Amino acid sequence: MQTYYQFYWNKIDEESIRILRIFGESEDVIVPETIGGRAVMEAGDYCFAASKRLPSEYECTVCIYDTEEKKWQEIPADGADWNTRLVELSGDRLKKVTLPDNMHKVGNYAFYNCTALEMLETGKYLEEIGSDAFMNCKKFHFLTVRCDVGERSGANQILSRISADMEVTFQGKTGQTAVFYPEYCESYDEIAPAHIFGRSIEGEGFRARQCFKEGVPDLSQYDTIFPKACAEEKENTLLHILSLRLRYPVSLTDEAKERYVAHLREQELYIIPKLVGQKNMERITFFCENGWITQAAVKAGLEQASRMEWAEGTAELLHLQRKYFTEQKKERYSFDELW
Repeated sequence: MQTYYQFYWNKIDEESIRILRIFGESEDVIVPETIGGRAVMEAGDYCFAASKRLPSEYECTVCIYDTEEKKWQEIPADGADWNTRLVELSGDRLKKVTLPDNMHKVGNYAFYNCTALEMLETGKYLEEIGSDAFMNCKKFHFLTVRCDVGERSGANQILSRISADMEVTFQGKTGQTAVFYPEYCESYDEIAPAHIFGRSIEGEGFRARQCFKEGVPDLSQYDTIFPKACAEEKENTLLHILSLRLRYPVSLTDEAKERYVAHLREQELYIIPKLVGQKNMERITFFCENGWITQAAVKAGLEQASRMEWAEGTAELLHLQRKYFTEQKKERYSFDELW
């Protein structure tokens, strides 16, 4: 499948450019690494925002992206019939944006009012994020960074701009790791007549975002927030945290693992029906395989699947029940057992 894009851009220097505006055919945007032989290094101010803010001078380039071959081809900008199919990819028309590995900067208000944006994928060198770059991106909850979790990246810079729930996936050469950073709220209260304000922060999401060392996630430190989170966060948030840490146990100590598993066992009659409601059988199967939940939890999941009239989930849960919780009858007996 081929997808057409039209890019507005200007030069940073003779070797690099800045993207200013994009037109395309779908609500998913893929930005190329190079245009006109120059590296795409920046997304300009208001690049994807629902706002007509363009410099007076810019270049225009049309490209075709082959989704199967994952290759780009530049074509003449005039005399083609593709133009009628292209729409401005900004504001509420965006759902996913994929930025190239060499991009290192996103400008001020770049995604301002992108109310439909759900996912952003970046390379590890994106480290400069402009002011209010993600303002009003209320559905933006998924970030993918193309690097190993042990590598330095701009993930913490992006997280510092977003107080909402965010699931960050690191995809590198050694595999995939996902970490959940919960929402937090920040407010300022006047504490003295001379307009002196005190800062108030609610939610463990703020502390979770501090768990980086020189741009690298410190997951051992991240695990220390869980005991306090158990007292302050909603059960759904705790489920998201523990599920990803058990599923991707990078730097997970035995002590931290025991805390997560203990909470899972304590709340299994809530957690398993919740996962059934999300149709997340992969996670339920994972918990069963490791012996972290009981038959009672699977039964609660079956009851939830029945209420949902979810036949596929019911069949899978019955399979898990038979495989992990039904005692096998003995088919052979020793001579001594007959006496």
